[in-house]
Amino acid sequence: MTMGDFNDPLSELSGSLGQDYEQSRAAQRDRVIAELKQVIERVPEQSEFTNSRRYRVWGPVLLLGSLIITAVTFNPERLGAVAAGVFITLIAAAVTWQHRNAGTQVFMRLTRRQLFVDTLDAPVDLAEVEDVSVKDEGLVMVQTLEMSSEAVLPKHHVVKLQFFGNQAMVLKKPRPQIRIMSAGLASNGRKLGNEEVLALLAAYRDAAHAQRQLDLLQNDG
Repeated sequence: MTMGDFNDPLSELSGSLGQDYEQSRAAQRDRVIAELKQVIERVPEQSEFTNSRRYRVWGPVLLLGSLIITAVTFNPERLGAVAAGVFITLIAAAVTWQHRNAGTQVFMRLTRRQLFVDTLDAPVDLAEVEDVSVKDEGLVMVQTLEMSSEAVLPKHHVVKLQFFGNQAMVLKKPRPQIRIMSAGLASNGRKLGNEEVLALLAAYRDAAHAQRQLDLLQNDG
């Protein structure tokens, strides 16, 4: 028996172990890819949002109420009260006019990678979102996206002379965040509650994180 006779079984064993390792690694990689795809496919490729019809309904109600109150309480000797009534009427009229198309114009879109808002000059990378929150502050709904410190933040432009309009704000302090304010939120004509909006934002954020990991795995071959 020669040294080569011993080497052949060892070589075969080494090759078999190496092959088993590669197969196990490939199977694990396939499982991870499948799980990431499941997270991504939980949300539609794109979702569009409008504001709700909150002030399309309440604007005319407030206008009518203010007109009635101004007419009933009108007194030339109390100019201050008359001026206040006229001022409230003008605001109610402005709200009614500005929200006449409420619920029909898309101002925000979510994809599996990005968030688009009309008042931002660039899309937001959802993979850089660390936390989300949603609050209804009575007059408007506020969505807050806490961004990572490495995130490239877009710039916002302010919508002037608009009551309870759709507006996004980019803040750098005390920590990077994006706030989106609107008179409620609706999708496909249906008003969404706070919990629904929060769940959607979280699901799209998770999809963006999964998409980033999937891209890295696929690029590594």
